[in-house]
Amino acid sequence: MLKNLSIIVSAKNECENLKTILPILKERSDDVIVVDGHSNDGTEEVCLLNKVNFVLDNGLGKGDAQRVGAFTAKHDYIIFYDADGSHDPGDIVNLYNEITSEQFELIVCSRKKGGSLDLNCNLTFIGLIRSTGCDFLTLLFNKFFKTKFSDILYSLKSSSKKNFIDLKTTENGFGIEIDILAKSVKKKYRIKEIPSRENARVHGESKLSTPFGVYFIYQIFREWLF
Repeated sequence: MLKNLSIIVSAKNECENLKTILPILKERSDDVIVVDGHSNDGTEEVCLLNKVNFVLDNGLGKGDAQRVGAFTAKHDYIIFYDADGSHDPGDIVNLYNEITSEQFELIVCSRKKGGSLDLNCNLTFIGLIRSTGCDFLTLLFNKFFKTKFSDILYSLKSSSKKNFIDLKTTENGFGIEIDILAKSVKKKYRIKEIPSRENARVHGESKLSTPFGVYFIYQIFREWLF
């Protein structure tokens, strides 16, 4: 059990995956928060059974859910953790140790450094497109923001509750990852990128579709200009 840590899980219709990951997360934190996107698959019942905090988002998307989770968190440090079962729970301790060292304001994980069954090992055409698109977006971000990240889209990250709220993120959907990173760079946060292994989604299908990449390009330009 890690002290002073809240783990925020944004979820929508991820009941089957939550059955697996919630018992694991409860071993790491006494404040596991599932921010639910108004699911209809029994998510609330699973949360009640596992005795974790269940709250509803505002129906706007993942970014909104992360803000709801941050304001709900009772501890000083937070980790954002996906509900699809793809994150490696072993990374929780690494993220916790790095963020509580007080040397950094934001810790982000990289699949490019740790490996990904979705990006690196997906040999389908869509897998190739997603991997290439992720690399292109990272290259574009690095060029405009003068950074050296290897992966700007991975969602596993940690921060203090205060520093995350101070970012005043505005993205409601999947653009929240770029929103967090761009605003952190502009606020001159000390950021550390650590390797992370992304596993295959356990149940269900990804809710992030390839066309989101077009919006991400627009988002990078907008954050750079304004």
